[in-house]
Amino acid sequence: MTQPIDHPNRDLASNARVPHGGRRALRIALRLWGIDERDAQAWLPGLRSQHPQLAWRIARDRAAAGADIVVHVVNPAARPSDGFCWNCIGANGALARPLDRARTEVALLAGDAHALPHRHAGLWTLAGTLDTRTALHALARSLQASAAHLSDGRLVVRHDLLALIAARLDAMDASPGAN
Repeated sequence: MTQPIDHPNRDLASNARVPHGGRRALRIALRLWGIDERDAQAWLPGLRSQHPQLAWRIARDRAAAGADIVVHVVNPAARPSDGFCWNCIGANGALARPLDRARTEVALLAGDAHALPHRHAGLWTLAGTLDTRTALHALARSLQASAAHLSDGRLVVRHDLLALIAARLDAMDASPGAN
C-alpha cells in the first residue's frame, strides 16, 4: 500500500507552468501501485527539469483531478507461490474502468511482459530492463511526441501513436539526456 509523506505535491497539476510558446503544460499524474511514494517524489525534480513541457505530480486518489494523462506506475511484485501480481490487477481495473473517458491513461509496468495480467485493458508500456526512473523519462518523450495542441487550446494524445512508440521502453535510447 502506498503511504503518503509530508508536503507531497508543492507543484500541483492545476497550477501547471506555461512552457515556451505560451502553451499550457501537459499535466501528468502518477498513480502508484506497489511503489513507495518517497521514491516517486525523488523522481519528480528530474522529470520536471528534463521535460519542462510536462507538469508532473503524484495522484493519491482515483480521480486524479486536473490531469490530462494518468500514468499508473506498477511494481509487478508477485506472490512467490504462484506469481500473482496484485498491483497489476489494481492498475488493470483502473484502466478498464476509467473515471474520465476523455483523458489518457497508461500503465507503466516496471518489468517485463511475463508480469502482465493475461487479460489486460488499455495501454500497457513495459520498462523491460530499464529502472523505473529511466523508463519514466522514456515514456515522457513518447507522451510529448504523441501529444498535440488543438486550435481551441485543448491538448490531445494520439493513443494509436503512443501505443506504437511506447510499447517497450527499453527498445529505444532511454537515457534522460538523449534528446
